[in-house]
Amino acid sequence: MEGTDEFSGPERRGTASGNIVERRQHKRYAVDTVVEVLVMDGSLLFRGRVLDISVAGCYIETQARLRMRQRTPVEMVFRVKNAVFRLQATSRMIRPGMGAGFLFAEMNERMRAELDALIAELSSPAKSSMA
Repeated sequence: MEGTDEFSGPERRGTASGNIVERRQHKRYAVDTVVEVLVMDGSLLFRGRVLDISVAGCYIETQARLRMRQRTPVEMVFRVKNAVFRLQATSRMIRPGMGAGFLFAEMNERMRAELDALIAELSSPAKSSMA
C-alpha cells in the first residue's frame, strides 16, 4: 500500500441541506489517505481514499462500482500519521460511483488505542500534517 497524502484544500464531500437531521454521534475529522477494502466474503476488493474519520467509522471516496448492501462486513487497511490501521467494519451508506460510509466493528486494544490517539491528535487545536 502506498503512503498517505496530506489533506489540503477544501473538503471534497458535499454538506447536507438544512432539512437533513444529523445522525452521527461522533465528530468527524478530515484526513486524506489511501485505503484498500475487502468485502469479507471475498466478492469485492476496492481502493479509495478515507476522507474523514471518527472514533466510530469513516467515509471512503471511491470510483469503484460498489455492489454491496448496507451492513456488508468488510476489512480495510490504511495508514495515517505513520500508524497502520487494519479494521473490520460494516457498510452503512453507499453512494455508487462516489463512496461509502462505514461503521467500525469491535477492535482489539491496540487498534482502539491507536485510533483514540489519532482522534486526539486530529482534535487538538495545534494539528500537525497528516503524513
